[in-house]
Amino acid sequence: MRELMPPDPEAEFAREEALPERAERELATLLTVEDPKPQVRPGVPRRRVLLAGGVVATVTAVTASGELGRLLGAQGGEAEAMTTPPVLALRRIAGKSPHDVLTELAEKVGRLAPETAHGPYLYIKSWGWALNSAGDVPGGVANAAVPTVTEQWIRTSDGAGRERRKYGKPYFPNPDQERDAREAGLIEGKGVQDKTYGAGHFTQDYGWNRLIPFSTDPDRLLRQMKEVNWEGGRLIWGVSAMLAAAQRASDGNVEPELRAAALRVLAKRTDVTVATTTTWQGRNALAVTQEGRHKKATFRDSLLIDPANGYPIGGEEALLGDSLALKIAVPGTVSVSEVLSRGTVKDAKSRV
Repeated sequence: MRELMPPDPEAEFAREEALPERAERELATLLTVEDPKPQVRPGVPRRRVLLAGGVVATVTAVTASGELGRLLGAQGGEAEAMTTPPVLALRRIAGKSPHDVLTELAEKVGRLAPETAHGPYLYIKSWGWALNSAGDVPGGVANAAVPTVTEQWIRTSDGAGRERRKYGKPYFPNPDQERDAREAGLIEGKGVQDKTYGAGHFTQDYGWNRLIPFSTDPDRLLRQMKEVNWEGGRLIWGVSAMLAAAQRASDGNVEPELRAAALRVLAKRTDVTVATTTTWQGRNALAVTQEGRHKKATFRDSLLIDPANGYPIGGEEALLGDSLALKIAVPGTVSVSEVLSRGTVKDAKSRV
């Protein structure tokens, strides 16, 4: 989940709508095909475009687990083309509109009993990875992904807590570019990192906190949400971020009425589609999807929702059609995330 991790230090890019000149130039290089005038695709989530040592790394605040290799599809195509984990198979729901599906789920969720807090800490374990890319290396474009398991213990009273990350073996689509990828700063970490943080670390919500309490009226809730910059302009990520902020600001649980209101906000949109899918860990989920296009490429973002309780449980960013200058096998994934467990616990050592 994008909002399960601490905010990115470069998050203010989203508000200023400006990147350093070097970053803008390299991002345009990555996203441009034959057109002599570089263009950046609409809706580029600037909060997730980081400049590191002159490298544009498109990253997602997600966490990961497992060996990336077992998720990869069959090799093939050009030698430099990346084979990413296969995109989620989305199964449309016959005979029902997205509005009807989401409204029915909202009614179900709204009738659920409030959850019980079992301790002062919110515990979240999740997995995922993001494709980091550099466009100024000798080989043209270098890519790398680092599967990572992340556990967080967040004390909801003051935003203090603990975070444990276990990084997997980096994956380099083109093994010959491993050195370039490492020198470009595309490797996010290695081994195990276990850190404890003081008050406020996990509550920097960049605009969300001042809106709390969130309204359970969907129209008013949407008006509140419009006061905050949504990641990449995607409402689905705005809903996810809002619910994550509400979760951290409460006892670790989100009231059923607010989860239902969030679903009704999505139900009123005409630019979302809804499908059923199976996550990478084999769980049933509802995928709420928004798409954007640039040239012949389609960028498909999907928020995964647990049909049992209305909580977001993951997400996928997929690139369909044309791979642009990223040279990844399409259809392919740019990032994936999945919440493995969530709950409240008594201390920063307990797990759900």
